[in-house]
Amino acid sequence: MSIFRYRAYGPAGEFAEGNIEAISQDAATDALWAQGLVAFQIGSTDPGTVPWWRRELFVGGGSRGRDLAAFTREFATLTAAEIPLDDALRIVSDQQLSSGLRHIVKELLTDVLNGSTLSDAMQKHPRVFPADYLSVVRAGELGGTLGQVFEELADLLDRRMELRARLQSSLIYPAMLIVLSLGSVGLVIGGLIPSIAPIFAESGKPLPSGIKFLVSIQSMWLEILSLLIALTLTSIFGALTALRRPPIRLKFDAFKLRLPIVGTLILQQETARFARTLGTLLKAGVPLVQAAGSAQSVIGNRHIASGCSRSIEAIREGATLHHALGSETVLPPLALRMISIGEEVGKLGQMLMRVAVTFEQQTQRTIDRFMTLLVPFLTIVIAGLIGGLIMTVINAILSINNLVLQ
Repeated sequence: MSIFRYRAYGPAGEFAEGNIEAISQDAATDALWAQGLVAFQIGSTDPGTVPWWRRELFVGGGSRGRDLAAFTREFATLTAAEIPLDDALRIVSDQQLSSGLRHIVKELLTDVLNGSTLSDAMQKHPRVFPADYLSVVRAGELGGTLGQVFEELADLLDRRMELRARLQSSLIYPAMLIVLSLGSVGLVIGGLIPSIAPIFAESGKPLPSGIKFLVSIQSMWLEILSLLIALTLTSIFGALTALRRPPIRLKFDAFKLRLPIVGTLILQQETARFARTLGTLLKAGVPLVQAAGSAQSVIGNRHIASGCSRSIEAIREGATLHHALGSETVLPPLALRMISIGEEVGKLGQMLMRVAVTFEQQTQRTIDRFMTLLVPFLTIVIAGLIGGLIMTVINAILSINNLVLQ
């Protein structure tokens, strides 16, 4: 038996879409006809019948952030225009999404046509639609503001993608600097040094210590490279194994927050992410405790996340948000003061969005300052390394001149 996906018209001309199990395509067509459906498109969903170049390698395995952001923005535009939910899903499924996400959107459409809510259909794909995303969608369904909450979600995902893109852009120049420096070192050791060493061997003179060291590296480069790869892989495996243990991961995340610049950057980024997610959920009508739990799930640092978990328990017992966060987390005092003001004036959701904007800006400034310090540091280190190699070569060339004069 195979599963076939069909599109058909019913007796009254209504559209129907879904999956049907049958022995062959003709048998599937007959089964649909027996149900009063006239199929105008039908095909097997068995991966073995799809050419290998059209198969999705990771079907159901999740979607990149930009694909989810594109889907959310497109769907927000359609729902804001009051287009029916099923028609909006059909339109989105025809857009330029990845094949995996397009397949999932079609499954959402099938579930919605079968009577499921959109949030329940999305819940079947947790690797694509995270918990905070589902909470916002469910709140929009309950409040009848699905278009508005998808606008909020689209803004949230766009901000996350923007911060990630800025960080990646900031790392391009240092990465190119390191790659070019390694290429220069390899050119000197692999090309220039081997052409100088035979001159000393022919004259019977001993090699200078610097050249001798570089020649030994050049002659044993395969062993050295293998050792470095083995040590790197062993270190990575040991670190990943250790970090799988929650107590070690918790201590490591707490240690990262104490680092001079990196710790400040992590705290600012996690504060912005938590505030924007919580603010989005609250504006969508999600209750505070549930919203805080969903916002906690987006925090990557376990030390901060554990503090937020204790804060949620304090909120359940009647504590205010800023008191609970202030006593249980290491969130910055500025964020806590802004949250306190938002609670006092009854505009917590709006104030949390301001907190997010404030700390996103601080995150970008910290990244800029870090890159301002990193690039000169790398330049000095690389200049010293290459300069040392060049001085070694120059000394060798001067030694060759002395040999010629002798």
